Amino acid sequence: MLLPKVALYGGAFNPVHKGHLALAESLTRRFHLSRVVFVPTGRPPHRNLPEDPGCLHRLRMIELAIRGRTVWEPSDCECRNPEPSYTIRTLETLFPDTKPWLILGADAFLGFSAWHRFSEILDRSHLMVAGRPGVLAGGIREAFSKVRPFGPFPEPDGSEWENWTRGLLNTVLLKGLDPGQFRIIAFVQAGTPDISSTVVREALQGWASGKGIPDRILPAPVKSYIVEKGLFGVTRTFRSPGGNI
Repeated sequence: MLLPKVALYGGAFNPVHKGHLALAESLTRRFHLSRVVFVPTGRPPHRNLPEDPGCLHRLRMIELAIRGRTVWEPSDCECRNPEPSYTIRTLETLFPDTKPWLILGADAFLGFSAWHRFSEILDRSHLMVAGRPGVLAGGIREAFSKVRPFGPFPEPDGSEWENWTRGLLNTVLLKGLDPGQFRIIAFVQAGTPDISSTVVREALQGWASGKGIPDRILPAPVKSYIVEKGLFGVTRTFRSPGGNI
Protein backbone atom coordinates (compact mmCIF):
# COMPACT_ATOMS: atom_id res chain seq x y z
CA MET A 1 0.00 0.00 0.00
CA LEU A 2 1.47 3.36 -1.03
CA LEU A 3 0.92 5.86 1.76
CA PRO A 4 0.72 9.66 1.35
CA LYS A 5 3.89 11.65 1.94
CA VAL A 6 2.32 15.02 2.77
CA ALA A 7 0.31 16.05 5.82
CA LEU A 8 -1.81 18.89 7.16
CA TYR A 9 -1.22 19.58 10.84
CA GLY A 10 -3.84 22.04 12.04
CA GLY A 11 -4.74 23.25 15.50
CA ALA A 12 -4.89 26.21 17.83
CA PHE A 13 -1.15 26.08 18.62
CA ASN A 14 -1.90 28.40 21.52
CA PRO A 15 1.06 28.37 21.89
CA VAL A 16 2.98 25.80 19.88
CA HIS A 17 5.03 23.61 22.24
CA LYS A 18 7.46 20.71 22.26
CA GLY A 19 4.64 18.17 22.35
CA HIS A 20 3.43 19.44 18.97
CA LEU A 21 6.95 19.24 17.58
CA ALA A 22 7.62 15.78 19.00
CA LEU A 23 4.45 14.45 17.40
CA ALA A 24 5.33 15.99 14.03
CA GLU A 25 8.85 14.55 14.31
CA SER A 26 7.61 11.07 15.16
CA LEU A 27 5.06 11.00 12.32
CA THR A 28 7.51 12.51 9.83
CA ARG A 29 9.99 9.71 10.54
CA ARG A 30 7.54 6.84 10.79
CA PHE A 31 5.60 7.67 7.63
CA HIS A 32 8.54 9.16 5.69
CA LEU A 33 6.70 12.43 5.18
CA SER A 34 8.19 14.87 2.69
CA ARG A 35 5.98 17.83 3.62
CA VAL A 36 4.09 18.79 6.79
CA VAL A 37 2.06 22.01 6.73
CA PHE A 38 1.35 23.60 10.13
CA VAL A 39 -1.85 25.65 10.05
CA PRO A 40 -2.90 27.67 13.13
CA THR A 41 -6.65 27.96 13.52
CA GLY A 42 -7.93 31.33 12.41
CA ARG A 43 -11.45 31.72 13.80
CA PRO A 44 -12.86 28.61 15.49
CA PRO A 45 -16.58 28.44 14.60
CA HIS A 46 -17.87 27.14 17.93
CA ARG A 47 -15.53 28.45 20.63
CA ASN A 48 -13.11 31.19 21.54
CA LEU A 49 -9.50 30.30 22.23
CA PRO A 50 -8.49 31.08 25.82
CA GLU A 51 -6.08 33.99 26.14
CA ASP A 52 -5.71 34.03 22.36
CA PRO A 53 -2.95 36.45 21.30
CA GLY A 54 -4.28 36.29 17.74
CA CYS A 55 -3.66 34.05 14.77
CA LEU A 56 -0.70 36.04 13.46
CA HIS A 57 1.14 35.74 16.78
CA ARG A 58 0.44 31.99 16.87
CA LEU A 59 1.66 31.73 13.29
CA ARG A 60 4.87 33.61 14.12
CA MET A 61 5.55 31.26 17.03
CA ILE A 62 5.17 28.28 14.69
CA GLU A 63 7.59 29.89 12.23
CA LEU A 64 10.16 30.28 15.01
CA ALA A 65 9.61 26.76 16.35
CA ILE A 66 10.06 24.95 13.02
CA ARG A 67 12.76 27.16 11.49
CA GLY A 68 15.40 25.05 9.78
CA ARG A 69 13.15 22.03 9.23
CA THR A 70 13.08 21.66 5.47
CA VAL A 71 10.02 19.40 5.27
CA TRP A 72 7.94 21.46 7.73
CA GLU A 73 6.28 24.70 6.71
CA PRO A 74 3.78 27.16 8.20
CA SER A 75 0.67 28.41 6.43
CA ASP A 76 -1.24 31.61 7.08
CA CYS A 77 -4.31 30.53 5.08
CA GLU A 78 -6.66 30.51 8.09
CA CYS A 79 -5.15 33.70 9.52
CA ARG A 80 -5.95 35.50 6.26
CA ASN A 81 -9.50 34.16 5.99
CA PRO A 82 -12.08 36.41 7.74
CA GLU A 83 -14.63 33.58 7.71
CA PRO A 84 -14.90 30.86 10.39
CA SER A 85 -12.16 28.26 10.05
CA TYR A 86 -13.31 24.89 8.74
CA THR A 87 -10.92 22.05 7.96
CA ILE A 88 -12.64 21.21 4.69
CA ARG A 89 -12.00 24.73 3.38
CA THR A 90 -8.36 24.57 4.42
CA LEU A 91 -7.94 21.28 2.58
CA GLU A 92 -9.57 22.75 -0.51
CA THR A 93 -7.27 25.78 -0.35
CA LEU A 94 -3.95 24.11 0.39
CA PHE A 95 -4.38 20.75 -1.31
CA PRO A 96 -6.67 21.20 -4.33
CA ASP A 97 -4.98 18.38 -6.24
CA THR A 98 -3.46 16.27 -3.46
CA LYS A 99 -4.96 14.04 -0.79
CA PRO A 100 -2.81 14.51 2.33
CA TRP A 101 -2.84 13.03 5.78
CA LEU A 102 -4.88 15.07 8.24
CA ILE A 103 -3.18 14.87 11.63
CA LEU A 104 -5.45 15.10 14.67
CA GLY A 105 -5.38 13.93 18.24
CA ALA A 106 -7.52 11.07 19.48
CA ASP A 107 -9.43 13.53 21.67
CA ALA A 108 -10.38 15.52 18.56
CA PHE A 109 -11.32 12.33 16.72
CA LEU A 110 -13.97 11.62 19.36
CA GLY A 111 -16.00 14.50 17.91
CA PHE A 112 -14.88 14.20 14.29
CA SER A 113 -18.28 13.05 12.98
CA ALA A 114 -19.72 16.42 14.09
CA TRP A 115 -17.17 18.43 12.08
CA HIS A 116 -18.41 20.61 9.26
CA ARG A 117 -18.75 18.48 6.08
CA PHE A 118 -16.81 15.66 7.72
CA SER A 119 -17.64 13.14 4.99
CA GLU A 120 -16.02 15.49 2.46
CA ILE A 121 -12.95 15.68 4.70
CA LEU A 122 -12.71 11.90 4.28
CA ASP A 123 -12.92 12.41 0.51
CA ARG A 124 -10.09 14.97 0.51
CA SER A 125 -7.74 13.55 3.15
CA HIS A 126 -6.60 10.46 5.01
CA LEU A 127 -6.90 10.60 8.80
CA MET A 128 -3.89 10.15 11.02
CA VAL A 129 -5.17 9.90 14.60
CA ALA A 130 -2.55 10.29 17.33
CA GLY A 131 -3.18 8.68 20.70
CA ARG A 132 -3.81 10.92 23.68
CA PRO A 133 -3.72 10.09 27.40
CA GLY A 134 -7.16 9.59 28.87
CA VAL A 135 -8.85 8.59 25.62
CA LEU A 136 -10.34 5.15 26.26
CA ALA A 137 -11.01 2.27 23.89
CA GLY A 138 -14.77 2.64 24.25
CA GLY A 139 -14.68 6.25 23.10
CA ILE A 140 -12.51 5.46 20.09
CA ARG A 141 -14.72 2.52 19.17
CA GLU A 142 -17.85 4.68 19.31
CA ALA A 143 -16.28 7.53 17.33
CA PHE A 144 -15.00 5.10 14.70
CA SER A 145 -18.45 3.52 14.37
CA LYS A 146 -19.79 6.88 13.15
CA VAL A 147 -17.01 7.24 10.58
CA ARG A 148 -16.70 3.64 9.45
CA PRO A 149 -19.62 3.60 6.94
CA PHE A 150 -18.01 6.42 4.95
CA GLY A 151 -14.98 4.28 4.04
CA PRO A 152 -16.38 1.85 4.37
CA PHE A 153 -13.63 0.70 6.70
CA PRO A 154 -13.09 -2.78 8.13
CA GLU A 155 -13.89 -3.30 11.80
CA PRO A 156 -10.85 -4.10 13.98
CA ASP A 157 -11.36 -6.82 16.54
CA GLY A 158 -12.16 -5.74 20.06
CA SER A 159 -8.68 -6.25 21.44
CA GLU A 160 -7.07 -3.92 18.90
CA TRP A 161 -8.78 -0.79 20.25
CA GLU A 162 -7.93 -1.77 23.82
CA ASN A 163 -4.30 -2.54 22.98
CA TRP A 164 -3.93 0.64 20.95
CA THR A 165 -5.32 2.99 23.60
CA ARG A 166 -3.08 1.33 26.19
CA GLY A 167 -0.03 1.80 23.98
CA LEU A 168 0.51 -1.92 23.46
CA LEU A 169 -0.14 -1.57 19.74
CA ASN A 170 1.68 1.23 17.90
CA THR A 171 -0.43 1.47 14.75
CA VAL A 172 -3.85 0.39 13.51
CA LEU A 173 -3.93 1.03 9.76
CA LEU A 174 -7.35 0.74 8.11
CA LYS A 175 -7.88 0.92 4.35
CA GLY A 176 -11.33 1.71 2.97
CA LEU A 177 -13.07 -1.17 1.24
CA ASP A 178 -14.43 0.86 -1.67
CA PRO A 179 -12.16 0.08 -4.67
CA GLY A 180 -13.23 3.31 -6.35
CA GLN A 181 -12.12 5.58 -3.50
CA PHE A 182 -8.75 5.40 -1.74
CA ARG A 183 -9.27 6.12 1.98
CA ILE A 184 -7.06 5.38 4.96
CA ILE A 185 -7.32 5.94 8.69
CA ALA A 186 -4.15 5.38 10.69
CA PHE A 187 -4.40 5.25 14.48
CA VAL A 188 -0.89 5.92 15.80
CA GLN A 189 0.74 5.86 19.22
CA ALA A 190 3.67 8.22 18.81
CA GLY A 191 5.07 8.00 22.34
CA THR A 192 5.37 11.78 22.63
CA PRO A 193 5.35 13.87 25.85
CA ASP A 194 1.98 14.56 27.44
CA ILE A 195 1.98 18.35 27.08
CA SER A 196 -0.98 20.63 26.48
CA SER A 197 -1.13 24.31 25.59
CA THR A 198 -3.21 24.86 28.72
CA VAL A 199 -0.38 23.55 30.91
CA VAL A 200 2.10 25.70 29.00
CA ARG A 201 0.03 28.86 29.55
CA GLU A 202 -0.38 28.07 33.24
CA ALA A 203 3.32 27.39 33.61
CA LEU A 204 4.20 30.65 31.92
CA GLN A 205 1.97 32.55 34.31
CA GLY A 206 3.36 30.80 37.36
CA TRP A 207 0.21 28.74 37.96
CA ALA A 208 1.61 25.28 37.23
CA SER A 209 2.23 22.94 40.14
CA GLY A 210 4.51 20.10 39.15
CA LYS A 211 3.02 19.84 35.66
CA GLY A 212 6.07 20.87 33.72
CA ILE A 213 8.91 23.32 33.40
CA PRO A 214 8.81 25.88 30.57
CA ASP A 215 12.43 25.15 29.63
CA ARG A 216 11.40 21.58 28.87
CA ILE A 217 8.06 22.13 27.22
CA LEU A 218 8.49 25.28 25.15
CA PRO A 219 11.03 25.93 22.36
CA ALA A 220 13.47 28.65 23.34
CA PRO A 221 12.65 30.98 20.40
CA VAL A 222 8.96 30.73 21.28
CA LYS A 223 9.62 31.56 24.93
CA SER A 224 11.65 34.59 23.89
CA TYR A 225 8.90 35.76 21.55
CA ILE A 226 6.25 35.38 24.26
CA VAL A 227 8.31 37.49 26.66
CA GLU A 228 9.18 40.07 23.99
CA LYS A 229 5.53 40.55 23.01
CA GLY A 230 4.10 40.16 26.51
CA LEU A 231 1.78 37.33 25.51
CA PHE A 232 -0.27 35.18 27.92
CA GLY A 233 0.24 37.66 30.73
CA VAL A 234 4.02 37.25 30.70
CA THR A 235 6.24 40.31 31.11
CA ARG A 236 9.95 40.87 30.59
CA THR A 237 10.55 40.63 34.35
CA PHE A 238 8.54 37.42 34.72
CA ARG A 239 10.23 34.30 36.08
CA SER A 240 8.47 30.94 35.88
CA PRO A 241 8.39 28.60 38.90
CA GLY A 242 10.56 26.12 37.00
CA GLY A 243 13.38 28.44 36.01
CA ASN A 244 14.23 31.54 34.03
CA ILE A 245 12.65 32.29 30.69
